[in-house]
Amino acid sequence: MRPMNLGEILDRTFELYRKRFLLFVGIAALPAIAMLGLQSADRAWVHTDRLLGPLNRGEIIIWSQVVWFGYAHISTFLAILFLPAFVRAISNILFGEKATTLGSLRFAGERWPRYLWIAFLKLLAQFLLPEALMAGVVIGSALVLDKLGLLEPRDFMPIGAAVLIPLAGFVFLNLWVASATSFSIPTAALEGLSGIKAMHRSWLLTRGSRWRILLTWAAITAGVWAMAGVDVLLLQFIWYILHTEWHLRWFNEFVFLQLAYISYTGIAALTGSLYPISITLLYFDQRVRKEGYDLEKMMEDAGLTVAAADVPMRDEEEPATVPQSDAEPGLNRIGAQNSTLG
Repeated sequence: MRPMNLGEILDRTFELYRKRFLLFVGIAALPAIAMLGLQSADRAWVHTDRLLGPLNRGEIIIWSQVVWFGYAHISTFLAILFLPAFVRAISNILFGEKATTLGSLRFAGERWPRYLWIAFLKLLAQFLLPEALMAGVVIGSALVLDKLGLLEPRDFMPIGAAVLIPLAGFVFLNLWVASATSFSIPTAALEGLSGIKAMHRSWLLTRGSRWRILLTWAAITAGVWAMAGVDVLLLQFIWYILHTEWHLRWFNEFVFLQLAYISYTGIAALTGSLYPISITLLYFDQRVRKEGYDLEKMMEDAGLTVAAADVPMRDEEEPATVPQSDAEPGLNRIGAQNSTLG
């Protein structure tokens, strides 16, 4: 429990992942399997890729991106919902307490309305509002260019600028909001905060460390994408051998896609815990840097802390407390002190 640089955070992430591999994979497998079931149901019954009927090549590309964005939103929502289980498990490991998959999931399930509301707020702030803003800018730019007579099919530059500039703004805003609200679930799980208070607490606590959060996410994402790239090449090789060379009729496009979904599920289960581990470590690191949490924890473990009820308060002060049932064991007093920041 000390301030760590980015390299130490990543080293500690992989150390914890390696030591408790089955615990973390067991939690990460649940949202991955849920996404596999959703995609399989879509391919078998819903067919979102053909909801709009016959489309030309350009329309197919656009609609496929819309479907992909939908899946990305659902995947992000599920990841946020399961994040409290990771936070609970990592906190228990760091403080020498028993950590199990079932216990961590039970902890998250007991407070699911709180985490559901925070997941919605994060999805709204990170995706929906920036997307609505981007769509408005694109439509407004297109109308202005059309009035100026610059929106011609052969003029690629105005059309590209009208789309790419808002898209770049959306990516920047998405990453910035994601980093600023990345501690909302840890504060909710470990400090007993909820909703807007957890988001505001995260906003304050991430100050001075948002670039570290973005770089951590980028490093882990790059590794996951590298694994996915290798997986795609392997699947294409299997397709070439079985379908093209051996002419096996049963190995059709549907089988290929299902095999791809299963392999992606395996990658998600194997790597889905890396970012939750690192973001929880960054949360504790920020509390050590900004609030001296390591000293508070040492004093608490040594029995040197004074109960809040025994501390005389001025008349104008009002105690800020967190119910015992809503706070992490051993952290409820500190969570009560910090809830005033929210």
